[in-house]
Amino acid sequence: MTRASTLREHTSLWSRPGFLVRRLHQIHVAMFMEELAEDQVTPIQYGLMSILVDKPGLDQFSVAEELGIDRANVADVLKRLESRRLVLRIVDPHNKRRKICLATREGEEFVEKYRPRMQNAQQRLLAPLSSTERATFLELLYKLIEANNEAGRAALRPSKGLAPRRRKAPVAR
Repeated sequence: MTRASTLREHTSLWSRPGFLVRRLHQIHVAMFMEELAEDQVTPIQYGLMSILVDKPGLDQFSVAEELGIDRANVADVLKRLESRRLVLRIVDPHNKRRKICLATREGEEFVEKYRPRMQNAQQRLLAPLSSTERATFLELLYKLIEANNEAGRAALRPSKGLAPRRRKAPVAR
């Protein structure tokens, strides 16, 4: 094998899982932003709001763990959502160092308003796959995340086994 062919092997991005995952993420963000363009809602903002609607009363640290982002970033996102009156942060009466995060009524309406478009972005992303391929793809993603979760800058809080085992059709969330 020549030096040039060895170098080509090392520079072929299309054989690198990390590159492919990053590229797929870029595509998903673009689809998501296209679906929610009118209000410039980001996937992180929508994910955070969804968590607050599903699990009201979490503190900022727990929100960061649920979303898999670091505390500094979650504080920044919360500040932006609070300025839009979608989130209310209050000091925990039992622990003055903690801030409890709550979706406001406007925040709950925000999640409900954008849910169909968010789901459409998810469906568009998976559209090239058959339902069996979608289930397999999601199962493999869960497996990779579960096995490598601790390597991330901000570990995602494990939720009683990340992967729902063998569903017939994946649910876009």
